[in-house]
Amino acid sequence: MFFLYQVLTGMIFLVCFPFLLIIVLISGKHRRGLSERLGFIPFREKKKSGMKRVWIQAASIGEVSAAASLIQHLKNAVPDLSFVVTTMTLHGRNYGRVKLGGDIPCFLAPLDVPFIVDRFMHLFLPDAYICLETELWPLVIGKARRRGAAVILLNGRISDRSIAGYRRFRPLFRNVLENFVEIGVIGRGDAQRFELLGAKPEVITITGNIKYDALLPEDHPDIREKQRNLLGIDKKMDVFIAGSTHDPEEELLLPVYKRLAKKFNQLWLIVPRHLDRVEQIRKILAAEKIEHDLFSRIKNAEPRRHSLVLVDTFGDLAELYSIASFVFIGGSFTNYGGHNLIEAAVWGNVLFFGPFMQDFQEAADVMVKAGGGICVQSPAALEEQLIRFSSDRGSLAKASARAAAAARKQPQAALRQAGLVIRHL
Repeated sequence: MFFLYQVLTGMIFLVCFPFLLIIVLISGKHRRGLSERLGFIPFREKKKSGMKRVWIQAASIGEVSAAASLIQHLKNAVPDLSFVVTTMTLHGRNYGRVKLGGDIPCFLAPLDVPFIVDRFMHLFLPDAYICLETELWPLVIGKARRRGAAVILLNGRISDRSIAGYRRFRPLFRNVLENFVEIGVIGRGDAQRFELLGAKPEVITITGNIKYDALLPEDHPDIREKQRNLLGIDKKMDVFIAGSTHDPEEELLLPVYKRLAKKFNQLWLIVPRHLDRVEQIRKILAAEKIEHDLFSRIKNAEPRRHSLVLVDTFGDLAELYSIASFVFIGGSFTNYGGHNLIEAAVWGNVLFFGPFMQDFQEAADVMVKAGGGICVQSPAALEEQLIRFSSDRGSLAKASARAAAAARKQPQAALRQAGLVIRHL
């Protein structure tokens, strides 16, 4: 199966690539990052004698954050490890270069084509290849295993919704899963679904969700003070953050902002999930006659002048949560499955989210049960809750404390997942 897949992908690439390249050059679509996906990357780091290198494959922003937690635990246990991270999306790569710093290279993942994958393998020389969640690229995984790398799947998840699609290609995925020496999955249901696809039960371990790991940084008072000073926030001002929003959530939230801005001393921050939507959102703001500041300009020492800030920068949301009183989790009013709410809750914020939190349902249920999270069915319901908490400071303080306590009680999956890796290094 592996040999057949390799031959087919290589032939299809060679036949189609010249035509696809012409389309890309003419249209401009997918032009950014194409050279990286073909293996033309500025990677020159030679492995020192005795040093082990770990290649981590992530999908996008959420998986890069998970990779950062994993890397920290691995560094603590094995200080002389070398890392390289690849992502499927430009957003993930750009975020990774901010989140991981200059010490850990971050590139776009290779196309799953034989000679391209070979080039990446020759450059990286991995001793371990880790893919997060369901980044199951047959050639990368197969070639890593054949070169002697420990192939490990972490934070593995397969939803009830997607299992039917995977089972249609069960022979291929069974062949892929046979390469893994460890499969760390989020929950029991994920373990069962991986077994259905052909994974060996003895390599599967239930570890929990690394995305639920939430620890305040040691310098968290300094982070909070820095962000408050940057945005010119006084002690009586509440901050509402709409984090990782998707179209058309900004448009749904703006009428709420316009009404509450007249009643309360609030600063609103809108943080779109994808920064290529910033100009679209600015047009909506202009049409609504809403004045706003851009966070990039504030970071460049321009003072804040308005009560709404559009965050147009990568990598700042996690720290901005430190100053929030209320947080709305984007991707939940429209059916995107929501986003990570634990990283906001750990700072002690009241959390609101819409009915579409299926990708983070377990964490949402924990927050609702603890009293630190509230599911709102509509912008009108959100407005009602914001008015209630803004008027009742005692209830706000209690809900904030419950959110923080629930977040900090979440099991540290990153530590367990790091253990799976260390035993093979």
